[in-house]
Amino acid sequence: MNVLAIGSHPDDIEIGCFATLARHSIDGDAIFGVIVTKGENGGEAEIRRNEAIEAAKIINMKLIFGDFPDGDVRENSKLVTFLDNIVKENKINVIYTHSMNDRHQDHRAVSRASMSVSRNVQEVYCYEAVSLISSFTPQIFVDVTETFGYKISALRKFESQIERTFVEGLEGIARYRASQTRLAGRLCEAFEAYKILKNDWSPQRLEILDLRNQVERYKDILLSVENNQNGNSFKINPDVIGIDEKLKNLIASNSFIQKIDNDVLPLVEHSDIPESSEINKKEISLEEITEIKQAIKAYREEMQKLRQEISGFKEALMLKKEITLYKEALEHATNKK
Repeated sequence: MNVLAIGSHPDDIEIGCFATLARHSIDGDAIFGVIVTKGENGGEAEIRRNEAIEAAKIINMKLIFGDFPDGDVRENSKLVTFLDNIVKENKINVIYTHSMNDRHQDHRAVSRASMSVSRNVQEVYCYEAVSLISSFTPQIFVDVTETFGYKISALRKFESQIERTFVEGLEGIARYRASQTRLAGRLCEAFEAYKILKNDWSPQRLEILDLRNQVERYKDILLSVENNQNGNSFKINPDVIGIDEKLKNLIASNSFIQKIDNDVLPLVEHSDIPESSEINKKEISLEEITEIKQAIKAYREEMQKLRQEISGFKEALMLKKEITLYKEALEHATNKK
C-alpha cells in the first residue's frame, strides 16, 4: 500500500500523524510525504528542510517539497495540480492531511486541495494539529503506543522549532485521545474520516481475489477425479475454468474430463454422451486419491500456521502456493490414471 502524508510546513506531518505513519512503515507500506511550503515564516528555510529530511529517515519516508509561499497558500489549480501529480505518479491508496477545522489559513487551503485530489484514493484522513479549533471531531483513533517514540524522535530533529512545538504536550493529547476510546494507559492519534472506501478493490485485493478463484477452479477439477470413487463421472470445460495451457492440454488428453459448455456437471444426466466417455473406476486408485487428500491436508495445515504470522498483502503469496499444490495434485492424478 502507498501512503501519502501532506503537510503545509516542515513538522506538520510529524505533529499530526507520524506515529501512525510509523505503523504503516513497519507493516511494509511505502510512505511518501509532501511539504507544500519551505516554512520560511517560521525560521530559515534551508535549516527546516534539512530537519524534515532527517526526521523522514526514521521511517524511510520519501519527501517531496513544494515551493508555495508560507502564510499565503491558496487552493488553486497550481496547488491541486501539484498534489494530483504526486498522487497519480505514486499510485497513492491512503492520504493523511490537514483538517478543515484549523485556524491556520495554509492548513485549510491544503486540506481543501487534498480533497480535490482524492477522487481515486481509497482512504483520506484529517490529522490533529495544535492549531485546531474546537469543532475538530475525530472518528478514527489509532493506537500508537508502540510507535509514539518514533514521533518524539522525529520532532526532536526540528531543533529550530523545539520551543514552538511543545513536544511533551503532544503526549498528553495522545493520552487524552486514548482515554476517549477507553484505552487506559495507551496513546492514540486521532483523525477525522473524510473518505473510507471499503470495497477491497485495491491491486493487492484484486490479485488475492483472482488467486482464490483459481484455487476453487482446481478444487473442482480434483473433485471430478475424486468423484470417480463414488461411481459418478464429471466433465469440465477447460476454457470456462480458465486454467493454463499445460493443464488444458493435460485435461484434453484424459477421457475422464470432457470438453463441454459447463463447469462441472454429472455425465449421468446427459444421455447423449457416449458410454465410451465414462471413466473406468479402476483407472484411478483409492491410494492415489488418498495421497492427494493427505497432500492437500498437510498443505492446508502449513498455510494455517503461516496465516497466524502474516496478513494483508502476504495472503497473495499463500494463495499462489495453494494453486501450485492443486496443479501438482491434478497433474499427479492424471498422470497416474
